[in-house]
Amino acid sequence: MKQVIKIKPFDTLYFRTGRPFTMGSETWADIMFPPSPSTFYGAIRSFLIFQRGGLKEFEEKGYEDIGKIIKDKNGERIVKKGTLRISGLFLYKSELLFPSPLDLVEKDKKEKDKKLIPLTLINRPKIFISDYPLKKVLIYKPKEKAEEPSGWLTSINFKDYLKNRKKEFNFLKHNELYLQEPKIGIAREPETLTSKEGHLYRIPMIRLNKKVSFVLEIDDLSDKYPFPEEGIFQLGGEGRAVRYEILKEDILSNLKNIEFKFENNLFKIYLATPAIFKKGWLPKWIDEKSFEGTYNGLKVKLIACAIGRPL
Repeated sequence: MKQVIKIKPFDTLYFRTGRPFTMGSETWADIMFPPSPSTFYGAIRSFLIFQRGGLKEFEEKGYEDIGKIIKDKNGERIVKKGTLRISGLFLYKSELLFPSPLDLVEKDKKEKDKKLIPLTLINRPKIFISDYPLKKVLIYKPKEKAEEPSGWLTSINFKDYLKNRKKEFNFLKHNELYLQEPKIGIAREPETLTSKEGHLYRIPMIRLNKKVSFVLEIDDLSDKYPFPEEGIFQLGGEGRAVRYEILKEDILSNLKNIEFKFENNLFKIYLATPAIFKKGWLPKWIDEKSFEGTYNGLKVKLIACAIGRPL
């Protein structure tokens, strides 16, 4: 059974990247926003474990949906995942919001007139110095300057983007949805509680605007233990409290029911959250030399991509 939940923080949140951060060695911690879906998966899983009795009960019997503890061949205790799945992770402000697709760029106009426009797909030029391996490239043809995409598309603009119905797109800027608030701290000596020399640090916190929240979809929960209709759990690097509620309206249905007309045997895939493939940026079922592969019986060939920098 699928359920859409809306999550609203009470205060600021902190989402670290995977880069090391040690007080005394570094003074500035990196942030990843929007956060990885695994951050929410772990928080929800922990919430369900304690909501059903706690770690002791989980260790003794486990649950079909949120997992159980087993021993491997060496006797090591490991956690085996259950059927709990989450899909999608979106910002929400009266409608779903999507990070700017990377095959769009910002026109370098006045701040108020900024638009996102799509790159053009062309054959790879003969004079092309790059380790980019594909046969086609995405380029920006106009003479005026352009910048990397930033900001968010609303559901309406996103549907137009997917169906290729527009050549320009309005977008929401980051500061219309959330702000970064630096938090300054310092480590203390455990015995005297005095400040440690050289251990001043700063971490960027995220504060969502009042009307902005997170939305994600949860499925495969046990019928015996349905997801509570509302509640509070901890989220992010400092375990800040957030409130959630199950939405009665399926706000994802409009996107799920889009009808596409495929022309020229071409289509594109947009990834709303970071992809973690076994070959890095490339799905495992695509050959690294021919860039061909078969997925669910459909033979495809990758001809171009816009993947951005690794996170």
